[in-house]
Amino acid sequence: MNWVFWLILSVILALGAGFGTLIWWKVGDQWADAEHKKFGPRSTQTRAEAPRVIHGFEDEEPPTS
Repeated sequence: MNWVFWLILSVILALGAGFGTLIWWKVGDQWADAEHKKFGPRSTQTRAEAPRVIHGFEDEEPPTS
C-alpha cells in the first residue's frame, strides 16, 4: 500500500513538472509575442558594447602558480 502511494505521487509530480514547464513556455511565448507587437522587434544596431573587464592593477605583480 505504501509503495503504491509513492508510485502515484512520483508519476503525478513527473507529469506535473513536464506539463507545467510546457505551459510556462507557452505563456512566456505569448507574452513575448505581445511585447513584440506592442514595441516592435529588438533592433540589432542599438546593442551596447560589453563592459571592459579589469583583471588587475598595473603596479601589481602577476600571480605565480
